[in-house]
Amino acid sequence: MKYSFFYLFLVFCLLAGKQGFSQKQKTKNLPFYDEKKLHYGFQIGLHNAYYNVKHSEKFVGDGDSTVSIIPNATAGFSLGFILNFKLKDELWNLRLLPAVVFYDRKVDFQYPNTLKTQRFETTVIEFPVLLKYQSVRRNNLRMYMTGGFMASYEVGNKRAELDDNGLVTKSTNLEVQYGAGFDIYFDMFKFSPEIRFSHGLMNVMLDNGSAFARSIDRLTTHKVAIYINFE
Repeated sequence: MKYSFFYLFLVFCLLAGKQGFSQKQKTKNLPFYDEKKLHYGFQIGLHNAYYNVKHSEKFVGDGDSTVSIIPNATAGFSLGFILNFKLKDELWNLRLLPAVVFYDRKVDFQYPNTLKTQRFETTVIEFPVLLKYQSVRRNNLRMYMTGGFMASYEVGNKRAELDDNGLVTKSTNLEVQYGAGFDIYFDMFKFSPEIRFSHGLMNVMLDNGSAFARSIDRLTTHKVAIYINFE
């Protein structure tokens, strides 16, 4: 399932390339678009997210009965806004991308005679702050790279449905993000398919003394996402 996102983005790349190569000597759409200091827009995202697990010394040293810990990659989606500030150089932009994101992460704990799944259905407010470096515009097409940091806060979860001995995660997180995409200029708006990768910098596990927590030393978030931007 992870690779399906790469294939989907590849389709976007091919469509964008076709759009760009078919524009020889054509009139530019939105010719004064990039002269504005501030642009607004919205984005829709689809992602594949999972936890990265670092096992504890107790697990490695056969200190418990856990056979394996397997994080599962699961799909989700997001809805967000775009605030794009043009910097002094035309090729550089600062982007604020607040979004509401819906996650459904799972971690399987395999024991000798049973399998137990810890599930995390959460609603998260994310605040990415990214720099965008774009190529020189060719007719109605630009390529770009983006990167920066993202802070997040969990505003909704089903943690109350877990028993006291379940695996518990923190409400806050910090991630580094990077990606690439295409800006395609149409008559009335700019359309931008983008792929972006996220890697958590914080240990999001809360050690509540449960059997699940004893097997894990560090739990971090990872995500690959495809965004459709309209500006």
